[in-house]
Amino acid sequence: MNDIAIKVDNLTKIYKLYKDPVDRLKEALSPYKKKYHTDFFALKNVSFEISKGETVGIIGKNGAGKSTLLKILTGVLIPSSGNAIINGRVSALLELGTGFNPDLTGIENIYFVGTIRGFRKKELDEKLDEILSFADLGQFIYQPVKTYSSGMFVRLAFSLLTSISPEILIVDEALSVGDMFFQAKCKLRMKGMIDNDGTTLLFVSHSMDSVKSLCKKSILLDNGSVTMIGDSSEVAEKYFEMKVSSEQKILKQNDKKSATINYDKEDIKKYVTPSKSFIQKSNFQRIQNGKAEFLNVVLLDEKYNELNLVNFNQTIILRTVLKTYEDIEQLSFGYHIQDKNGISIIYGSAGVEEKRINNAHSGDIYVIDWKFKLKLLQGFYAITAVASIPLNAEIGQVDFCDNIPIAYQFEMQRRYPISVYGKVYLDNELSIKKI
Repeated sequence: MNDIAIKVDNLTKIYKLYKDPVDRLKEALSPYKKKYHTDFFALKNVSFEISKGETVGIIGKNGAGKSTLLKILTGVLIPSSGNAIINGRVSALLELGTGFNPDLTGIENIYFVGTIRGFRKKELDEKLDEILSFADLGQFIYQPVKTYSSGMFVRLAFSLLTSISPEILIVDEALSVGDMFFQAKCKLRMKGMIDNDGTTLLFVSHSMDSVKSLCKKSILLDNGSVTMIGDSSEVAEKYFEMKVSSEQKILKQNDKKSATINYDKEDIKKYVTPSKSFIQKSNFQRIQNGKAEFLNVVLLDEKYNELNLVNFNQTIILRTVLKTYEDIEQLSFGYHIQDKNGISIIYGSAGVEEKRINNAHSGDIYVIDWKFKLKLLQGFYAITAVASIPLNAEIGQVDFCDNIPIAYQFEMQRRYPISVYGKVYLDNELSIKKI
């Protein structure tokens, strides 16, 4: 256990649900122990281990059991069965208000919460300037916290709970209420705690990019049970697949249509013959509904040779070949370029370009070329290919025809002689005037 920060073993939490409040009294007074309730399993036999210094995301839809799990780990709830062992000092930012006295001022709550967590006044005095500087509440620090907005409260809570040197930091969705500048400060502080202090992070968020950027590993919960534990990018893709499957029809692997191609048409073979990379990668967590599919996704240079190594500022062609199996009134398509953490850093969309395919017929094949210069940080990247039928553009609701998380992979070469240090380098127009 010396290397384990959190160990959860067959953790179960059951709530008793009653149709009518009086049923609770009937059950308590029943001489025959008649049952008037139904059992709801908020958590069911959940088991996992988190090593010291690990960064772990907790992913799942609303009602999956994420908050219940965190409350048990922080001692707010008692499990119905199973064990949760915590090895280290814990700071937890859960629902707004947890552990704080609303009638005390911000400054009084710093000492109140700090004392509860075992810190002496002298230690809190030494941390006070750091806490106040990060929270940046000005004169509001002397007002009762019940007068704070949700954003102000989370400033105080996060600043306090991360300044008292936790060994384990547990953060729920609370950070989403802060402004963008404060969220950026929080992420930088958490990264510093992870990299410099070896802090263990347990992070819950509906933002997959936040989870992937902060957490190397993630746990996917569904209906109170662990569905998957693994690399954050892979777990996030599984969560996306589950989310889509609850909203639309998805074909199983055995039901997917195989593309029948008429090679008699002039030069069609060179377009639709899939690249080796596409064959190897494309079936990983692929989502299809059988209405249209990508036959090939490949990266080409200007002479139409396949590319795996890309030079900085090189002009490339991203070619996708799309076939329809039904008549479709409007078909959209696009791509994402993701870094090694699975975070989308470049996006292309037929909708944005106002070049969706209209009135497609069953059996049509489209060769789609995206041409641009790549100016990316040196490293490895993956291309996601998406084809969909728009349903409600205002809220981004679509019917996914084909979604391939890893359709192609390539390596970006270093820029010479001077390297770049941002993920994407823009075409700058630079003007210098001496006055």
